Amino acid sequence: MKKIFFMTALLGTVATTSVSAQSYNPNYPSNVPNNYYSYNGVRSVPKKPADFKKFSMGFDYVLGSASIVKEDFTLNNPLPGGDPYTGNTDKFEDSIDSLNVNIGWRPFRYLGFEAFYQHSLSDNQIKYQESYSMDPRFAMAEYNLKYTAYGLDAIVYIPVFSKFDILGTVGVANYDFSADADFSSYRVDSNNKIKGNSIKFDESKVGWRYGAGAQVWLSQRLAFRAMYRYSSIGGDFIDDISEVALGLRYNF
Repeated sequence: MKKIFFMTALLGTVATTSVSAQSYNPNYPSNVPNNYYSYNGVRSVPKKPADFKKFSMGFDYVLGSASIVKEDFTLNNPLPGGDPYTGNTDKFEDSIDSLNVNIGWRPFRYLGFEAFYQHSLSDNQIKYQESYSMDPRFAMAEYNLKYTAYGLDAIVYIPVFSKFDILGTVGVANYDFSADADFSSYRVDSNNKIKGNSIKFDESKVGWRYGAGAQVWLSQRLAFRAMYRYSSIGGDFIDDISEVALGLRYNF
């Protein structure tokens, strides 16, 4: 939450200091007559239908944090005579960064829709290692977590300044999670895997997501956006996800 508050404050500062500068926001309601559109404080030009950008394409880098449901498990040791490995899902890394691509449609000045596809980045965590003297093998416990998501958000736009919008979103998304804990033996001299035991936690859930944030118009078509989102999953493995997304939108 602190990240999005900081980004919103930063965006607000940028927008406030540039109110008197050239207006890049084609959807900002200016004070000039309806048939004119003001690009700056001096000159007014006739408003054109093309000034209202109805479509967008975007890209976000998403910093995510997942709430994982706790569950214990045991894996047999791949080394002869070794003790079983006892772990739990708390050891999965709950910070999951991802990339998001999206396409937007804004049929109204204050309301639009955005379809998205999101894919987490690679995440491999080594949690435990053991070896025996005179044995050319070692055992290692690894945790992997990844997910994909796709869905649709409804977005409310509130123009505050000529370059600055406040945003609120509500949407629905399908999440496909894939997680596994693997306890395997490897050769010391080559790191080649010899034998392993694993447990998987695969889950597909549809959940609601809610967001708030802001965007600054960098040009008449390009906008920078910062958003906080909370996704309620309610699954057997993932309960919810909190995200901070930073990205760009090209409007046309």
